[in-house]
Amino acid sequence: MKWVQRFIIIILVCFSGRSQTDQKFYGLKGHYGFIIAHSSELKPISQTNPFGIQLEYSKLRTSDKAWKTCFCYGRSGFSFAYFNYANPDVLGSSYNLNYFVEPYFTYQGPLKFSLRGSIGATYLDKIFDEEANSDNLLFSTRLSFYLALSLNLNYQISDQYSLNLSANYNHISNGGQKQPNKGMNFPTLSIGIDRVVDMAPLQRKPDALRAYSTSLSYYAGAFGSLRSSDREAEATNHLLIGFTGGALKPLSGINGINAGMELWYDYSDEKIAENIDVNDSAFSSALNVGHHFRFGNFYFLQQFGLYITRPKNIQPKWLYQRYSFWYKVYKNWGIGASMIAYGHVADHMDGRIIYVFD
Repeated sequence: MKWVQRFIIIILVCFSGRSQTDQKFYGLKGHYGFIIAHSSELKPISQTNPFGIQLEYSKLRTSDKAWKTCFCYGRSGFSFAYFNYANPDVLGSSYNLNYFVEPYFTYQGPLKFSLRGSIGATYLDKIFDEEANSDNLLFSTRLSFYLALSLNLNYQISDQYSLNLSANYNHISNGGQKQPNKGMNFPTLSIGIDRVVDMAPLQRKPDALRAYSTSLSYYAGAFGSLRSSDREAEATNHLLIGFTGGALKPLSGINGINAGMELWYDYSDEKIAENIDVNDSAFSSALNVGHHFRFGNFYFLQQFGLYITRPKNIQPKWLYQRYSFWYKVYKNWGIGASMIAYGHVADHMDGRIIYVFD
């Protein structure tokens, strides 16, 4: 364990290299939580309390250009988290590497309130096996997606150290690449400490930088993913490709409403229809309506989708939720990801390319 102790010390001690403008954070935090059994068949394996440790590095950029990316001060960086699910024979542990963004809602004084969104990859050391581990309906691929949303309280105890308390909602899923894929939702409470380099008071930005438009804007884009052709077992993955478009209406500096339409063709549905001998089309179309947050170049959309057409023998539900994240990387072009869910069950994820007509 000596190497672990040395690594933690390195994270927390003073670093000699300093930036003239950016604050740097080297963090360590511990997690403790519980697993949400979102269906009755998951209850037997969900009665545990996951715990974990997280190491992270981030920067808080203070330039006007950086501030305008979210119309706020915010941190961004990388974290590595280890979670033990307190059920070594069935659920085992996960190793998670993530990128996060964390805009500040308050920044003056020692107490700061922030919201963090994380996305990344996870490695799972215990997955479903029909013979050796048939109880694990949560995970079926060792490599999966990790998503998290966190509410944070940060208290600056000195120019070099700050304490943080966070409520975290964590989600792990393979995005429908292989079944079974119930996915794990596990809230945790975390307590941590940050070593701060180049700490400086954050100043209010000029009102001219805070201006935002209330005009209607439009978006269009394409999305795609790979899906299993057997929702309950291992099978070949098939392409899903689609197109989306709609309108965005700002209501305030960060809030807005949206409406649009999307359509896609799912070659895994085509294969399923062939396997079960039904005359369903693999083409789906839907209307979307919802709310979104915008922080400069970041968009977070929460939408309800109402099917216009769908393969009814394969997908009996006519209503779904879609959660999307976009980031404008060059002028009006953005990239992002999206997840579709039916009630409490995540169905699949996709990658997206978006163009916003401002």
